[in-house]
Amino acid sequence: MGLFVLARRAFLSACVALVALGSAGPALADRDAEVFAQGLIDRGVGILRNTGDPQRRAKFSDFILNYADARKTAMFTLGNYRRGASEADVEAFVQAFTKFATAVYESRLDQYKGQTLKVTGSIDNKPGDITVNMVVVDPGARDQLRVAFRVLGANGSYRFVDIQVAGIWLSVEQRDQFAGYLSKNGGSVPSLTTHLNAQARQIMASSGR
Repeated sequence: MGLFVLARRAFLSACVALVALGSAGPALADRDAEVFAQGLIDRGVGILRNTGDPQRRAKFSDFILNYADARKTAMFTLGNYRRGASEADVEAFVQAFTKFATAVYESRLDQYKGQTLKVTGSIDNKPGDITVNMVVVDPGARDQLRVAFRVLGANGSYRFVDIQVAGIWLSVEQRDQFAGYLSKNGGSVPSLTTHLNAQARQIMASSGR
């Protein structure tokens, strides 16, 4: 068999493989990630529904610390400003971001404590990185609000790093906001840390918790 024929066959095989890959679409995530996300949201909203519990805030804070990778999210939101900051300043920022993120998560999820969030599917972004899609079940609403969780992990062990509401990822929104603040304040990470601590207190106070 001539080299030309072999080369032609190899080329055709490669084309078939590329077509197959292109038509495959996104891979579905492991069912475990969907079960984790549903259980996560049920537990979180369940804590918030118990408005008569004086330990509600502490329980929700523990819940976030157990199931969220706040450090990874904090590093993402800090962006390039992380490079020039000292380890002490970065650590203080992570601590402040964790408090701020907990307040934001509580504020966002508190909006749904009277509704039901249901998993509708999931997509593998890459191995160990999964987006779990959900909808807010509200019989009185004309359109279902779409929510998504980004979770990292595998084999039943996951932590969530981001929430998407109506197509907007919270961490991306925060990164843009932080970059705007830092650009106006000389890139000072300690200044942003102080700002986040104040923001966390304000969010919690405005929600009456």
